[in-house]
Amino acid sequence: MRKKITVFTLLLLGLFFISVSASYLFFIYKKVYVAPVSPPPNATPTPTPDPMAPKNILLLGYGGAGHEGGTLTDTMIVAHLIPKEKKVFLISIPRDIWVPIPMKNGTQNFKINHAFSIGVDEKRFPEKLPQYTGIAGAGLLSREMVGLVTGLKIDNFVSVNFEGFKNIVNILGGINIYVPYSFKDEYYPIKGKEDDTCGLTEEQLTAIHATLSGQLLEQEFKCRFETIEFTKGLILMDGETSLKFVRSRHSDINGGDFGRSLRQQAFIVAVKNKLLSFGSFTKLIPVINSISKNTQTDIDIKSALNFVSSNFEIGDFEIKTVTLTTDNVLTDTISSDKQYILIPKAGEGNWDEIHKFISDAVTQKPTVTQTPKVTN
Repeated sequence: MRKKITVFTLLLLGLFFISVSASYLFFIYKKVYVAPVSPPPNATPTPTPDPMAPKNILLLGYGGAGHEGGTLTDTMIVAHLIPKEKKVFLISIPRDIWVPIPMKNGTQNFKINHAFSIGVDEKRFPEKLPQYTGIAGAGLLSREMVGLVTGLKIDNFVSVNFEGFKNIVNILGGINIYVPYSFKDEYYPIKGKEDDTCGLTEEQLTAIHATLSGQLLEQEFKCRFETIEFTKGLILMDGETSLKFVRSRHSDINGGDFGRSLRQQAFIVAVKNKLLSFGSFTKLIPVINSISKNTQTDIDIKSALNFVSSNFEIGDFEIKTVTLTTDNVLTDTISSDKQYILIPKAGEGNWDEIHKFISDAVTQKPTVTQTPKVTN
């Protein structure tokens, strides 16, 4: 029996929604929906969207409470849906891209993964513009910054925290992820040990902080980290293991954000395959309940029901991946305040080449260098 699951399942849990009855979907939406920022008083009414038109959903993953930098988005992926062609392009956005964010006192540059944090963190960013306040504002700012970089109109966002990420995978009974390459990371952070001094004296701490910074400074505190290792091939992973898989950043082989983008894409494919293996909606109810506790979205109930009523069969959708890297359109550099950042090869603030690269990718023009294949 063919299993009909809407394309929301792949993208809004990985990712997050499934084909359900209208009454149950409404119940869940009361928990996950955040009303978007109100439009200006004289704004033109928005026409009813065509469910078959291309759509861009921004998927955001962040640490949440108890994690260092808990509101910074570790995962930023644009899901570019083309229903008529039955294609989904997953466009990974490196978190270190340097973007100009509008504030009350003018534009300030931040890494793009700060956009969500600026919206939800009132204490650290009181100078933000009022429309970027709260979860809805954080999602709006993230959408605008990703739209600036990609040249795409980002229609909506979905965010999920790490706890929700782990719970969903565990409720699914684990997922089989194809690890695209073997790697070892000796500096995966241990939750709760972010400020551990590892037995160093005050004098030693002062000396280390005076002479080192960034990753070199982190590596002096080995007690804050554990070693994780993955072997190429298909591996059954639980929630904690899959989180480590997609978050790892310090291996010698593809250890940065670009390698992590490939792993995140592999995770999404694994979630899709797992969901397709379920024989009935009843088995997915615990997944939906977990989603409602750890997820926020500005996709309104009417749009969700339009997708559900279209009866898309996710098994018929082809998943393709696009990754922005220093091998194609980005270059790495150091900011004036000594941060590692990524800017366009064409120059800071010049996004035209990136826009063309993404446009060529989603229209499949032959000039685009393909991202290494993630097993579908």
